This record gives sequence, C-alpha cells and structure tokens, in this order.
Amino acid sequence: MRPQFSIQDAVRLARELYGLEATAVSLPSDRDQNFRLTAVSGSQFVLKIAAANEERDVLDLQKGGHGPPAPHANPGPCLPDVIPALTGQTIPAIHGSQDETYLVRLVTYLPGVPLAHVNPHTPDLLRDFGRFLGEVDAALQDFRHPAMDRYLHWDMRHAADTITRHLDYQTDPDRRALVARFLAEFEANAAPRLPQLRRSVIHSDGNDYNVLVTADMKQPRRIAGLIDFGDMVYSCTVFDLAIAAAYVMLDKADPLAAAGHLAAGYHAALPLTELELELLYPLILMRLCTSVVMSAYQQTLHPDDPYMVISQKPAWALLEKLADVPLDLAHYRLRAACGLPPVPQTAVIAHWLSTYQSSFAPVMAGLDRARVLDLSVGSQEMGSPADFNDAPKLARRVQQLLDEAGAAVGIGRYDEPRLIYTADFFRTASGERRTIHIGLDLFAAAGTAVYAPLTGVIHSVADNAVPQDYGPNLILAHQTDDGETFYTLYGHLSRASLDGCRVGQIVYEGEPIAALGDRGENGGWPPHLHFQVIVNLLGLDGDFPGVAPASQRDVWRSLCPDPNLIVGLPAHLFPPPELPKAEILQRRRSHMGKSLSISYREPLKIVRGWRQYLYDEVGRPYLDVVNNVCHVGHSHPRVVKALSDQAASSTPTPATSTKPSSTMPSGCWRRCRRRWRWCSWCAAAARPTNWRCGWPAPTPARRM
Repeated sequence: MRPQFSIQDAVRLARELYGLEATAVSLPSDRDQNFRLTAVSGSQFVLKIAAANEERDVLDLQKGGHGPPAPHANPGPCLPDVIPALTGQTIPAIHGSQDETYLVRLVTYLPGVPLAHVNPHTPDLLRDFGRFLGEVDAALQDFRHPAMDRYLHWDMRHAADTITRHLDYQTDPDRRALVARFLAEFEANAAPRLPQLRRSVIHSDGNDYNVLVTADMKQPRRIAGLIDFGDMVYSCTVFDLAIAAAYVMLDKADPLAAAGHLAAGYHAALPLTELELELLYPLILMRLCTSVVMSAYQQTLHPDDPYMVISQKPAWALLEKLADVPLDLAHYRLRAACGLPPVPQTAVIAHWLSTYQSSFAPVMAGLDRARVLDLSVGSQEMGSPADFNDAPKLARRVQQLLDEAGAAVGIGRYDEPRLIYTADFFRTASGERRTIHIGLDLFAAAGTAVYAPLTGVIHSVADNAVPQDYGPNLILAHQTDDGETFYTLYGHLSRASLDGCRVGQIVYEGEPIAALGDRGENGGWPPHLHFQVIVNLLGLDGDFPGVAPASQRDVWRSLCPDPNLIVGLPAHLFPPPELPKAEILQRRRSHMGKSLSISYREPLKIVRGWRQYLYDEVGRPYLDVVNNVCHVGHSHPRVVKALSDQAASSTPTPATSTKPSSTMPSGCWRRCRRRWRWCSWCAAAARPTNWRCGWPAPTPARRM
C-alpha cells in the first residue's frame, strides 16, 4: 500500500522522530512518499516513508548506496547520508490511520538541479554524468548484502517478462507492434548472452530526475549527486549505464551521440567489456520499452497521477526515431565514442586486401593514366558551389581537366568532404548534412566497361532512380581466406548492362560486370563509377550510403575502408594531406600576436565562403552576419572579377586611399564619415531593381 501522509503529518514526524522543527514540501515518487524538510537552521533533509509492503532488509540494502558504500570506495560521488532517529534507529517504524506499519528514513538533501531541468545537455556534462555513474558502480563492485538479489520488475534481467506481461495495456496497435519487434530482436540476439555479463549491486534508476547537476549556470556544469536508491539490486553492471542512457537520449536531435558521450565517461571510470558494449544498445531499447509499457499499466492504476506518465511521450518519440537505426551501427557508434575501433573486423579485412592488392584485376581500363580531381569543400579547381552543383557544367569541367592532363580516368577521392550533395535524402534524421564521400569515384565516358576486381557473388541488384542517388547499382559479396565477409559496391551504372545480373550469380576476377551509365540514368551525375568497400551492409543492401555525416566520420571510414586497397592507385597521384587543426593552431600561435584572439574553445577551420555562409573543412555551414557580407555575400562573381581584373592590370590601391578603384563597378561606393565603403544602402533594400551596380540580387539569409 502506498503511503498517504499529509504535509502536516510530515512536519509532526520530523519533530517526533528526529527532533527537527521544519517545514515540509511534498516530492514526486513512484512507490513511496517523500517530503523535503527545511529546518529552522536552514539545513534540508528528505523524509522518506516506504510503502507498507516494503521489507526492512530492502531498505537496509539502500543504506549501502547512501554515503561511501564500502571502505575503499571513491569519496568523489556526492550521495545522501542517512540520519538516525532520536532512538538511534536508522529505519524507525510508524503507524498509519488504519494501523498499518510504515518504515521511515531521513536522509540529507542534496542541493542541485535535476538533469531533466537542465538545458542544454552538453557533451561535457553527459561525459561527467557517465564518469560519475562509473565511479558509483566501481565503488559498489564488492558491496554485498543479504537483500541484494531480490525480485524487482524494473530489474532488466526480467525486462522481457515484464514487457510481455504488460504489453497489452498499450492500446495503440502500431506502438504495441513496435515494442513487440524490439522485444523479439532482444530475445533472439541479446537475452541468451545476459548470463555472461558481470554483475554487481547497482543503483538501477539513473533517470534524469534522480541525477542532480550543479545549480550554478556557469559552464561547464557538473554532476552534483545521485538520489533515490529504491531500485537498488544485484544485477548486470552495465544495466546502470543502459538505464541512464535511455533517459539522456530523450528529446535529442542525435540520441546516439548523447548515449556515446555518456558511455565515454562511464568507460573512462569503469572500462566496459566487449560484450557489454555489444549489448548496450539493445538494453537501452529494452529499458525504453519497459518504461512505456509500465507507464501504460500504471496509468490504469493511477489515472490522475502525472508522475506515472512523466516520460511516456518523449520515450515513444525516441523509440519511433530509433526504429530505423541498425543495431550494428549503434554498436559501432558506441564503440567509437569509447575510443575503440568502431568495426572490430575492419582491420583484419583491410590487412587481407593490402596483402593481395597486387593480384586484383583493374576495376576499369585506363587507371594507369589517371588524374586526381579536387571536389572538396574548398576546391578552386571546380569553380564555385554553383558551378559544381550544375551537372552539365561539372561534366564539362571534369573533361577539360582530363584533356589538359592527357588522362583517361578522373579520380574523385575517398574520405573527401563535399558540398555537391544537396538532395533532401542527404540530410540525416538529426538534420545534419552528409558530406563525407566514403567511396572512390572513377570518371570516364558513358559506356566504359566495369570489371570485377576479385571473385565474388552478386549480393544485390538495384536501381535507385532518384536525382543524386546511385541510379543502377550492384553489390558483390566476397570472403577473405579466414572467412570474413565484405562487399564491393558499384554505383551509377547503365541499366542495360545489368540486364543479365541476378542475385547469387558468381562473377570472377577480371570479368566485365557492368558499364557506366549516362547522366539520364545514373542519378544526374557526370558519367563515373562510385566504387566502395563495405565491411557490414547493416541490412541496407542496395540503399547503402555512399556519403557519411561528418559527426560520424570515423565510424563510416571503419565501415567502409579505403577502396584504394583494391584499386591500388599510386600515392604520388594524390595531394599531401591537409594540415590538422592542431598544427594550424600551433603555427598561428607561433606567428601571430595574442591580440588576434580566437573566439571558440574548439576553433573553426573555415575553407570557403559562399553567399551568406562560411564553410568549415567538413562542409558544415555557418551563417556569416559580420560587416557587409549579409548584403553582398562571399565570393560574389562581380566582386571576384573586379578584384581579379584589378590585380592583373594595375598596382593595388593603398589601404589608406580615400577613393575607390576605377576598376570597380560604378555606383558601388559612397562617401561616409570621411572614407569610402560598399554601398550597403542600396543592397539593404533587397530588391533586384535597387542594385545600382547591376549585380544579381543576393539570396536572403536563412537561419541554420
């Protein structure tokens, strides 16, 4: 029976049991009843009245979580202390209105703000939460208590049973089907391996209302404490991380990134095993499923209690967002967040490919006369972003560069950030644009033959007939000598060349398998082959991405190692790697004074300006609202031409000049405060007829 004591009862109990003169405020809870007490001295406490059926041994177990749980425990975590009653008891008993018995505890009140009320959840804060939780679990590793191995329906060892028994309380058939799908996957892949996980006493309820953050708004904010040990139980240690992750992922644009920050902090304090990392994401899904079905059940018992459904709406939104996330991709992202190789088998496959590279057949003729092209964000070779987003113009420019070099094949680089992917499907669910090219492009004439570089089996034949997609494409499956499977993808082919291809068909090394398609059938691109190596298809088959988001760059490079391991183009064809940001910063500090400060803790590396945006090295756009850029825009063609003409035909005007250069378009200057400047007065009107210089009207700035 849940306690039903009033605030006046709480004030009386504080005085009678603990000698405290205090005011009381009711706090939300699930099974028990909690009151925050403020004593005359200003000290604060929490009076906890357990449900009538709660066992004393279980409450005594929870004492192990208040204060240092073991003599050797790390004193860092801030946990509440138990205050004994006037009688010396730590768990005195009281009687209710119907003479039922309730057990009472008084613990210190931890100051802070619940994580649920903190915004934003910065990566630093989430990593600190993970570190904090890892330290608590590390401190509890050797803690033992007679009541620790109890049955609790929230214990994730029983998640499958709990969900099955309460699933019908969810009345929406689509949502019930989604939970049933997650449950079936869990029971098939994860549940049989739970007995292999390490175990210890865990907090078991690290939800965002039980985690406290420092009240000071000054960044970086830190974790201030952990409360409510009512679900403390002996179970699988990694459950604590999975439970906390399920809550920090709520209402996030990229939920797995949030889980990754949490896991990284936890792993630093208490290293996760390979199996724990592999099962972490399925366990997160099970906690979310348990939460929504139990909320539906408890809502039938307490229809007027908002606490029962406090997380139901965001939890459903999160489950629906995660429905399309491949289990393996989530696993790889969590591994990467913890500083581990994202895809464990990639190193073995890459080594095998490197060993046998010289024996592979050429994927296309003419590779001995290849010219590497620059399609990167900052490329000057292809012109402006408007130029390389114009397919016919891009095709002409590629052919011009090949002709000038006497090359037969143009090479578009692997792991190259690009701005050319503008279709809506290149935007991730979190809103991030995919910009990192994770294949190798081989530009040649339409109809050029494509060959199998090594023996394999046709895994899929598809035609992604959407602008900027692959068009007709083919995936072959291969195996290393040790039986590791990997795949090669061939995109932008001709439809006719795939007529004889069928799934399961064996193709041999050096055998022609397809031909390049033209722009009318290959997704609208200049004729080329997109060639990609894939370690795990993630169940995506013919719709496997060829471009990755920059935030997941390491994961996708691990999933799709460099195709040049097969193609074998010599290193001298490629430009040297760009300087990393750390080295650029070091050079900057060495050659520039401190008065030229940097505004960001993580400095930006800007490689291109175009219209109202600046772009960093991975193609991430930043809206530029400094000075007159918002009127004229970066790289305006008339400005570029005027500057180019001036540089080519005359000595640059000194910086102290008070007159405009005669080579600038007329009407673009005006006298203002004894100096000349751009005519922002006409540009500000943003009407084409008001551009007295005759330039095209600017694209209105948009919020990013």
